[in-house]
Amino acid sequence: MLERMVDSLGHEPMVVVSGTAPTPARLRSADVLLVEPTAPAGVSLARTARAANPSLAIVCASVAAPAEQLAELDPNLAGSLAKPFSIEQLGAALEQALAHRDWLDAA
Repeated sequence: MLERMVDSLGHEPMVVVSGTAPTPARLRSADVLLVEPTAPAGVSLARTARAANPSLAIVCASVAAPAEQLAELDPNLAGSLAKPFSIEQLGAALEQALAHRDWLDAA
């Protein structure tokens, strides 16, 4: 469902299936990573993604206290989304993340 939501907002989703790691090349081509830090390998994925793509905007999506877990890992966290979220909230979070990425690129 998330893939369809991202696509309908005019963005190209890159799906990472649980248990598989995206290649560094795929991570370097990404603009935004939406990660659930409480999911198995969520924090590990964020670390790997940040190492491959330092200007990647990372948005944390979780039910409980999402930002604290990932903020310790990544002080440049682009935002957070509380589950469940609407397509409008997702769209706003993606736009904020893309603006944050532009800020990281300029810094």
